[in-house]
Amino acid sequence: MRSSNTNRPNSRRGQSRHSDRLSDSSAINLKLRNPHSILAALSVRPEDFHEIRIARDGDHTGSWLEVLRMAEAAGISIEVGKVDSQSSQGRSYVGEAEIKPREPISVADMFSDPKVGDIWLGLDGVQDSRNIGAIARTAQFFGVRGIVLTRDRTAPITAISHDVAAGGLEVLKISQPPNLSKALSEIRSLGVWIVGTAEDAEANLQSLKPDRPWLILVGNEEKGLRRLTREACDLMVSIPSNDQFVSSLNVSVAAGITISSLKI
Repeated sequence: MRSSNTNRPNSRRGQSRHSDRLSDSSAINLKLRNPHSILAALSVRPEDFHEIRIARDGDHTGSWLEVLRMAEAAGISIEVGKVDSQSSQGRSYVGEAEIKPREPISVADMFSDPKVGDIWLGLDGVQDSRNIGAIARTAQFFGVRGIVLTRDRTAPITAISHDVAAGGLEVLKISQPPNLSKALSEIRSLGVWIVGTAEDAEANLQSLKPDRPWLILVGNEEKGLRRLTREACDLMVSIPSNDQFVSSLNVSVAAGITISSLKI
């Protein structure tokens, strides 16, 4: 099928069972463009989709074919030729999915049953939505149980976050308490130990052992963890550097190294 133009109506490859219910909130929906993120969302919450739009019919292979198959099976509307196939940066896209943002859960629900070896992540003031996505992808890869981040001092979870996470943000539990300090106090009362990461910490990462449930805290890309956040930690650790010129790491890389030290 040819792509649609201004003289042809948009083609439709399915009639959504969900679009009527979601149409009123389409202004706040996310537009995902990574097929791996879309596939993960189709697997766990197909009812949250508004519709899927593709740039051209007959130009889809691999993951996009699976997206179309799963969307049709779920009765989700598929519009052909309606998507803008290029971003403002000039990057080409095959298609996109419009979907509701996920609803966060409470701190109490996330930490309701901590066990030895469990890991959660806490983000204190991370400002780049791409970093949130990269952290979530790594966290899901290693089996982290969830991520805690506040709404007001941390970047929002955007469509870019979801696409960078490549499905991680569709599976991980997310909690967004209004106040991180109060949330950390509650988390400690539930039997979870808190470890903060900082380049000036005296303890080495190698001192961290998987002998209890841990919440790993990572901070702002430039300033690191705030003072009150550091004071709430049971332990502060640093990742040792062997280079005199590079003394710090990207926050998503630091999170991945700290998680892996407890998993490998």
